[in-house]
Amino acid sequence: MNMIKNKNVKTFKDRLHSSMQGLSVSAFAKKCDMSETVIRDYLSGKTYPSLTRLEVIAEKCNVSYNWLATGYKLEVLTPKDDDNIYNENIYRIPVYKKQLPTKEEAQTLHYIRETPPVMNYPIVEGWAAHRGLDIKKLIIYWAKGDLMSPEIKNNNGLIINTEIADIVDGAIYLIEYDNITLLRRIRLTLGGWILICNNNQYPTLEVPKTDFEKYHIVGRVVQIIKDVF
Repeated sequence: MNMIKNKNVKTFKDRLHSSMQGLSVSAFAKKCDMSETVIRDYLSGKTYPSLTRLEVIAEKCNVSYNWLATGYKLEVLTPKDDDNIYNENIYRIPVYKKQLPTKEEAQTLHYIRETPPVMNYPIVEGWAAHRGLDIKKLIIYWAKGDLMSPEIKNNNGLIINTEIADIVDGAIYLIEYDNITLLRRIRLTLGGWILICNNNQYPTLEVPKTDFEKYHIVGRVVQIIKDVF
C-alpha cells in the first residue's frame, strides 16, 4: 500500500531564495514578471505572495507549488519506507466573505454562519494542534475594506477560531450584530466592551453588559493570511 510523506522544509523566504537558484533579485524579478520591490519584500518576510503569484513563481522556477506554498513535499512511498513516514492530515476549512444581500434578505439572513462558503482552504492538522486549536472549529473570513488596516488589509484571509471560552482582551473578533458583520478588536472594561477599529477614520463602539446578548461572537482571529485569493 502506497503512503504519503510530508517533509516540512524551511520558511517561505528560504524556499523562495532556494528557488532563485543563484539569480540576482533583478534577474529573478524579470523572470517572474514582478517588480524588484515585491521580490525583496518576499525575501525579507515582509509580505507573502497571493496564490496566483505563488503559481507563477512555482511555474517559472520549475518547483512544486505545494512545496513552495507550504513547505510540504508530497512523495509516494513504498511500504519498505514505513519507518520514515511522517503523515499529517490536510483539512479544507470553509472560507466565508461579507455578503451583499438585498434589504429583504438582510432582515432574515446572517452573513457568516448561515450562508454557504465561497471556497475551501487547505490547513495542515499539525499546525492547528501545535496552537491548541480544534481544526474542525476553524473557519476563514475573507476580509474586505480598511476597517482594521494596516494590520488587516483588503482581501486578507482571517483564520477564525469559533470555539470561544472567554473573551481575550485586545484580541480581534468577528461579530454579528443586527444582521451586519463586524470585525473589531475588543477591549474589556468594568462596564462592558469597547469595539475598536485599527483605522481611526471609523468610530469606536461601546457595548454595555446589558447589550451583550445582542452581539453574536462568531470567533476570534488566530491567524492572518496575506491573500486568500
